[in-house]
Amino acid sequence: MLAVSSALAGPLHDAAKTGDAAAARQLLDQGAGIAHPDEAGEPALLIASLAGHREVVALLLERGSNIEIRNKGGLTALHAAAYGGNIDVVELLVAKGAPVNDEKNFYRMTPLHAAAEEGHAEVVTLLLANKAEVEPKERNGYTPLTQAGWREHWDAAAVLMKAGAECQKADLVGQWLYTECTKRK
Repeated sequence: MLAVSSALAGPLHDAAKTGDAAAARQLLDQGAGIAHPDEAGEPALLIASLAGHREVVALLLERGSNIEIRNKGGLTALHAAAYGGNIDVVELLVAKGAPVNDEKNFYRMTPLHAAAEEGHAEVVTLLLANKAEVEPKERNGYTPLTQAGWREHWDAAAVLMKAGAECQKADLVGQWLYTECTKRK
């Protein structure tokens, strides 16, 4: 068995970022530490997920990366893929059992929060179809609908409202957002 090398982790992170599956495979064969984070605290699985490199994500999972590995803020690969709007990677991670309602992070946000905040309506739809809770609250009490509304991602907001999400009250989110949200309900 090969010794795990943290020296090869940097090149593995580079391969994850650029989507170079052949290089990632070779580095893993040489003993690159699959769980080692980069300087920013990001493991290769999160880097590849955020960048949308499905082939590298699949390889890392095949080689034993923990699907629930977290960055220093506690976010998972599914959070990263949802934030990046990478539907193919989200589909893969969900199919492999990534928890769609994970909120065990500093922000207490779910992947649905990440997708809604960035306006990725297709990812919001996919997460909801896979039993994502419609109105989880992150650490400040905001729902995915509120986060989509603040960024004026009304396509994502419409998907959430169709699934039953309610507009949060003006005393929490501000009059502008409450008025805009209720007008669209």
